[in-house]
Amino acid sequence: MAVISAGKTHVGLVADHNEDYVWLDAEKGVFIVADGMGGHESGEVASRLAAVTAAEKISAGLDGTAFDPIDGIEALVTGAIEAANQAVWAASGEADQIRRMGATIAVAVVRPPQACISHVGDARVYLHHQNQLSRLTEDDSWVAHLVATGVISEAEVKNNRLSHVITKAVGQGTPIDASFARVAINPPDWLLLCSDGLWNMVEDEAIQAVLQAPDTTPAQAVETLVQAANKAGGKDNISIVALQITERT
Repeated sequence: MAVISAGKTHVGLVADHNEDYVWLDAEKGVFIVADGMGGHESGEVASRLAAVTAAEKISAGLDGTAFDPIDGIEALVTGAIEAANQAVWAASGEADQIRRMGATIAVAVVRPPQACISHVGDARVYLHHQNQLSRLTEDDSWVAHLVATGVISEAEVKNNRLSHVITKAVGQGTPIDASFARVAINPPDWLLLCSDGLWNMVEDEAIQAVLQAPDTTPAQAVETLVQAANKAGGKDNISIVALQITERT
């Protein structure tokens, strides 16, 4: 099996600068989407610092490591996100801002037939398997809490005035409790990492349609999805990493 990957980040149609950051390391199988917060240049700094810190920690610890029940991969990945958390927290303190910088982050460490998924905030990871798109992450947000407690329905999330209130973010407090999960992946599955600039603009059904279109490549998929988000209004920065699991070696 092999993994074909592509990533893209776009400022969107409303924002005047891009606070998202994507990281693709196909050789190590490390893929990250980070979405910064803090205003002005702070969000851009936070997302880049979070992604790079986490990626470097994971890559350094992966050498010679296979995915097995006792290999410590969960500690490696969640520990790397905690290192990113501390790095952004320190940078925010040094900047001496009233509003602390922060970032949401989604991480996939991929070695077929397994992938390890971790996230903080509302950056998401999806799996496309047997023509079905499923979300592997649960948003750390106030509206997600409202859905979980039955106050609002999933259909009401996007129009809720609290839809952008995040309950957990890299750089907003330490220590941080990042999620972690393993998932089986086999051809012709897809993994998709994205910031809220995609999923707030494009319905899951439309994302699924793009991924299962005949002969679609990851590069084509990310381009089509960015265009779809902008066509729907492009109200935020849009960042996507698409991974296709294939039989090719």
